[in-house]
Amino acid sequence: MKLYLLDISELTEEDIRMVRRFFPRRAERADRFVFEKDRLSAIGAGVLLRRVLKIDERAIETEASGRPRIPGGPGFSLSHSGGRCLLAVGRGSIGADIERLDESNLAAAESVTTKKELEWMRENALERFHVLWTRKESVYKAVGGHDDPRDIPALEEDIPKGFHIKSIVSEGFALSVCSQEEPGKLETTHTERTCITEV
Repeated sequence: MKLYLLDISELTEEDIRMVRRFFPRRAERADRFVFEKDRLSAIGAGVLLRRVLKIDERAIETEASGRPRIPGGPGFSLSHSGGRCLLAVGRGSIGADIERLDESNLAAAESVTTKKELEWMRENALERFHVLWTRKESVYKAVGGHDDPRDIPALEEDIPKGFHIKSIVSEGFALSVCSQEEPGKLETTHTERTCITEV
């Protein structure tokens, strides 16, 4: 499995033109965002799909659940937050999520976590809440499930059989990946334009 991170500050006009050419529907959706950071994040996700998987939007199908897939291709998952875009690529079903650590998100903790999860996050609440949230998002993307976040497992011992989960907190972000392929250690490493970590 490989994870690819892109900071939207790295995007060039050439990248934006590339997304408009190969992912016109994504570019059209991006243009509807009010905030520039949101627009560039949607564009950045398209840049990662093109750079890493060498595909265009015709290669992607959407399952009934809404999950995108590449028939005959690898599993993949996209996420973006706080100016960073994440692409996870691996075998089988995979879900990934990235969130910028933000104190204001803690207000939602009781409405999206179980009592057991709340107890786990009591120590270092800011980091642990975002780990829980990114795990819930990645499990939902990989496995499917309920619309109520409290019904989506996030603690390692509760993850559905046949799936694995890993998380990292680094540089003000929490990142989690859930997959059928057992990930190794998550690390962040930087290359010139795209951060690539093999897990």
